[in-house]
Order: sequence, then structure tokens, then C-alpha cells
Amino acid sequence: MKFKILILLFTFSIIKIFATSQEPDRIIINNKEYALLNNPLDKYFENHPDDHPIYGHKIRMFNKYKKKVLPIPFRTSNYRGYIALFKIENNQLSLVDLKVQKINSKKRKYISVYQKLFGNKKIVLNYSGILIIPTGKFIEAANFGYSSLYDQYQLMTVKNDTVVKEKQLNKDEFIGFKVNRFDEYKKTEDYKTELKNYLNSWEEMKKSELSEENTKGMSQEEITELEKEYEHAPTEEYIDNFLFLTRNTDFVIIDY
Repeated sequence: MKFKILILLFTFSIIKIFATSQEPDRIIINNKEYALLNNPLDKYFENHPDDHPIYGHKIRMFNKYKKKVLPIPFRTSNYRGYIALFKIENNQLSLVDLKVQKINSKKRKYISVYQKLFGNKKIVLNYSGILIIPTGKFIEAANFGYSSLYDQYQLMTVKNDTVVKEKQLNKDEFIGFKVNRFDEYKKTEDYKTELKNYLNSWEEMKKSELSEENTKGMSQEEITELEKEYEHAPTEEYIDNFLFLTRNTDFVIIDY
């Protein structure tokens, strides 16, 4: 299975995943800014929904969408709707800026909303996970979230906003880390839930695609071909490949 996952990750030829590479958050380390292949605010906003720059309605330009559907994401390359800037200083992770697109502007440039949201208050993220910072040369693009490949990475294990370990990994070491972490992820309740959700979604899709309403107007040959596509449910291996590329597993902390 590990071998197949690695092939999938770097050839992208086994599963067609309709996803888009994402604009990353940013992080400052030793006065240098890097891309951050994690989103530490995800958990924070789960616990503090009122602080969300878009859905929390503290930002005036979004107020008119309280009873309307928000035009989010503004870009398929940023499903979060924001870009956060973090900093590591004295082994502490902190949030230093937060930007959203100005929806009243045709160009929809990113503007800072940090002061409007938090003022001068220091935000306690309570983040625990492994930060992934690409520090080397870009090797290969991928249309799957943060799956593009680099030749060097810096990993930082963070527990409650404090860096407790960090290490530079080359490409091969990073691949090993990703596979090992996914193996640990498979032991979690989160994995079991995702597996179940995927199969439920597949069943719903099958029901919809093969419904009388959807097949109305199709030839018998077309219907037969469609039925063949849904003849067998996706295997666990197939779903694992999908989750390996798309699931955020920062919360699974392993050694490296």
C-alpha cells in the first residue's frame, strides 16, 4: 500500500481528484518569510467562530451576507477565503496578520483585517501539530491542495503554540514522514469517520446518477455504461489514496 501511495503522490495518474492547489498561509522564521503548508487557524476558528474574518460577521463588508449566500470562495485557489501570517519567535507560534479579499473591489485584492478582528489583543492559538515549511527548490506541481513537491522541508512540532522539535528533511525523508503519518492517521477515529463519509457520499452519488430523473433521455447503452461505473464500491485502498492527498492530518504528531 505504501508503494502505491507514493506512486500516486508523485505521478498523479491513478485517481482523478477535482481539487485545486491552494494559496498557502505564510510564516516568518528568523526574519524570513516562507509558505506554510498547514492552516493553524482551522481549529482556532472551530472554537472561536465569531473571530472568523468572513463567517464571524465582525468585518462590515460581509454583514450584508448574514442572510445571503456568501460569494466564498472568491477563488478556487483559496477555499479558506483568507491568508494568515504567522511568526516563530523564541520558540512560540503566534498570529501576526490576517488578510481577506476586498469583495467591493473588482480586483479583489487582499487587505488586512487583523486590527478590526483582534485590535491589540494577543491571540492564543492553542495549536498542536507538525508545521510543514518548504525551504528548498520547487520540483513538481500538483493540483491537490498542498501536495506540490520540494527538495527540502523544515518540520516543526508544536504543542500548545510552543515549538518542541524541528528538523530539516530532504525530499525522500519527507515522503517517508508523510507515509508514516498517514499510517498513524489510519488508527484514529477521524479516519474511520472520513472513510464512512466517503462511502456514504459515494452511495448518494450513485443513487442520484442512476435515478430515473437523471437517466431520462439517455440511451440504454449510456445507462449501461453508467451502471458499470457504479457496479463496485470504491475500495479502502482507493479511498486511502484520496485521503492521503487531500486530508489535513497536522494533528497526528509522530517522530521524524
